[in-house]
Amino acid sequence: MIIDHHNHIWEGESTGGFLDEGMSVKRILKEMDQAGVDVAGVCTVAQSIDNDYVVNACREHPDRFFGFCMVNPRDGQAVSTLRHYLDQGLRGLKLHPRLHGYQLGDHELMDPLMEVCREYQVPVFSHGGSEENDHPFYFEELARAFPEVTVILGHMCALNYCDDAITVAARNSNIYLDTSTAELFSVKAAIKKVGADRIVMSTDWPGNDFRMELLKIEIASEGNQEVYQKIAGENMRKIMNL
Repeated sequence: MIIDHHNHIWEGESTGGFLDEGMSVKRILKEMDQAGVDVAGVCTVAQSIDNDYVVNACREHPDRFFGFCMVNPRDGQAVSTLRHYLDQGLRGLKLHPRLHGYQLGDHELMDPLMEVCREYQVPVFSHGGSEENDHPFYFEELARAFPEVTVILGHMCALNYCDDAITVAARNSNIYLDTSTAELFSVKAAIKKVGADRIVMSTDWPGNDFRMELLKIEIASEGNQEVYQKIAGENMRKIMNL
């Protein structure tokens, strides 16, 4: 089973010129089928949060999608919003520190949300990039404060902090690495230093193509089918109990 954990859906036509082809359920299903992707993790976009659209997509296609709830921790209703959407069937928390203007290391903001994730036994998944507010060391801080919670580090913090992301994952067993945007050599390095058990296929659709991500994982696996199958689906199946 091919499971791609990181993708975006939204009923709007564009997010301001970046994705003019749209991000509809119909379109993602078509491209999943073309690439042979069985199941996709989906969330809304940080620029225009619409968790209801994600809930509806997951209810209409329970065999194809599982959903993450996007919140801005700076919103005073973030904790109650997360609880509401987890009760509606979403399966994890999605964060975007850069676009929402906070640091993952801000315990006053983050700890109440992490407590909810621990209570509901769901993963937290955050954008990780090349800026200080989503540096791998903040992921590590969260992971160590909440060792029972699975923390998924988006993009392996490509491009500037990929090495730090791999180091952090190697020393924290509850941190998983998301392959989207990460370069091929970084995925290969992660397999060697962290192990295939804690890397998950992530396309970040529609910004990237499912076929390209699968090819990257295939090449990085160097012919080892066990490694490929773990990254391309088995690891996420276990995390989400699919």
